[in-house]
Amino acid sequence: PLRTVALDNTILERDIALFTPPDAYLAAYQQPTGSRFGGDALFNAQNRKKGAMITYYLKSGYKKKESDKEKSEQEEGEEELSDTTAKDQNKKMDSVWLEVFHGERLIRTLKFKTPEKAGFHRIYWNLDEKGAATPSREISKSKEEPAGNKVKPGIYRLKIHYGEFSDETEIEVKTDPRLDKDPEAIAEVYEAERRLQHYTHLASEAVKQLAGSKNTVVKLRKQLKSKDAEAYAENIKSTNVLIKKIDSLIALYIGKEDKRQGIVRSNEMTVLKRINTAKSYVRTRQNGLSVTEEKLMEYARNDLEKAIDSTNNFFRKEWVAYQGKIEELNLSPFREIEPLELD
Repeated sequence: PLRTVALDNTILERDIALFTPPDAYLAAYQQPTGSRFGGDALFNAQNRKKGAMITYYLKSGYKKKESDKEKSEQEEGEEELSDTTAKDQNKKMDSVWLEVFHGERLIRTLKFKTPEKAGFHRIYWNLDEKGAATPSREISKSKEEPAGNKVKPGIYRLKIHYGEFSDETEIEVKTDPRLDKDPEAIAEVYEAERRLQHYTHLASEAVKQLAGSKNTVVKLRKQLKSKDAEAYAENIKSTNVLIKKIDSLIALYIGKEDKRQGIVRSNEMTVLKRINTAKSYVRTRQNGLSVTEEKLMEYARNDLEKAIDSTNNFFRKEWVAYQGKIEELNLSPFREIEPLELD
């Protein structure tokens, strides 16, 4: 970056500038020989960070300004008119976004807090694509993009955004030069990982639907109890049955809820466990897939297919029937207003 600026110092006049990064390597890591216990007080130097090292220049940093309490009434009135625009602009300027493209396909979007100081700054991309969220009983509110599988060797386009300003460059990703990898084997493992990533996405979406439906009926049960528990006893009972059914379907994907404390392990085989087992085998294959990985992926697909069929049947039949019965009830929050009369 410093050499680039020395050749063209007009770069320092830009609001943001992205420099061509060094080649990135899909490095292979392993446990070194010798002692494994850090308490032996052996000297360990710091390893080079994983992934792609990316440097950018920022003309001015971002620091959130505190509101001035001594503004005049006129200034406050002017601020009200442009308040929305100012907030939107501040929101854009408080973060630096990095987009990674493979050809025209956007494969990764990373968000970094804008540094407070101007100058040169360094960020890292872990040479991965966008992944799928892990299935969870709780609906996640996180907006952070999950990490996915590693990319293949090749040329990738990097584009950095800061407010309305942007810059872009390219980076070459290479295999570990110490390993003799067959390009066909690399492509085979990559496609297998993408397929398993898709399985995780489908499982996550199914669990999300089930968890959202459960939240709905739990709120409805509370509403029925608060209105008239005795009058709606049958509806409350059917709601409890439905909740248990939803829990049993969620368990197909991620197992039964375990409320034990401490480090616990379940021998229960679930869809997620099938997928993760296949992932752990596939990602370690240096020379393409073997019969073992093919079988594990087949087991994962079969279990996922059965779970999705059960989920779809539930929503087509039991959920629709339950929904019809509930809609017949008069659960409007609006009460009839009786006119007042003065005697």
